[in-house]
Amino acid sequence: MNNNWKGFFIRSFRESSVQLWRNKFLSGATILLGALILFLLNFVFSIKFFADYSLKNLESRADFSVPLQEGFDSFKFDALKNDLNNNFSVDLKLLEEESFENFSVPARLHVKFKKLTEVRAVFEMLKGIRYDEIIGLWDVSAEVDFTNLIEKLLTIRSGVEVASRWLLLLFLAGGVLLVINTFRIVIFSRREEISIARLVGADTWFIAGPFLMEGLLMGILSALIAIFTFIFVLRKIAIFPGGEIFLYLWNNVFPYEIFVAGSIGILGAWLAIKRYLFAPLSEH
Repeated sequence: MNNNWKGFFIRSFRESSVQLWRNKFLSGATILLGALILFLLNFVFSIKFFADYSLKNLESRADFSVPLQEGFDSFKFDALKNDLNNNFSVDLKLLEEESFENFSVPARLHVKFKKLTEVRAVFEMLKGIRYDEIIGLWDVSAEVDFTNLIEKLLTIRSGVEVASRWLLLLFLAGGVLLVINTFRIVIFSRREEISIARLVGADTWFIAGPFLMEGLLMGILSALIAIFTFIFVLRKIAIFPGGEIFLYLWNNVFPYEIFVAGSIGILGAWLAIKRYLFAPLSEH
């Protein structure tokens, strides 16, 4: 059984390689177009990673100091800290009052945000009536600027995520259509050969194997070209954290990209050839 499968794959690989070379212009154009689609997809994934990476860096530095009332009640202050810790992902620190030559700075509650999505909700709690006797007056314009900046960044990240999902679906659909159209052209010129193979009783997989292997090879070659081209281009984009993006793509994108590209090649080849495998011979 193993020898049969080995022979099947060797034969399919040999014949598919010959067909790739025989139709080198059409195959090359399809491979390059597939590589372009995957290259653009890698660029989308990189932008998505860059947006997440930038927000994580901001999260590590996102903090705000809230002034406290003079002589505030320590029990109510502890209650405020408990409320914040129980409802949000924050680090809290009490900064003692400081006096300088010409002015003094009241005691402050230093809030470090771990999740930027919670910024507005934290401010709403701090401004609540329950803690009026603890929280002092602060610069409202600074709060507004800080909140607006965070929400704009979150909106950008959300938009990038939605766009990346739609572009992923678009590129996958485009890849399938590209392979189907390519194999329709190739198979149309070989339809008589397929009919003769069916007439002499050739097995379905015996006929389809070389075509499926050809689709697999085209998908893998497209992925490899896209990956190496994108790595070269990535080194030239100074704004991107190249090392971090490369590791992310290497671990989370490139392996799946090769697998999916090969699978799309097989799927496209199968969808193109199946009508010639199962339709009545009189229709060929």
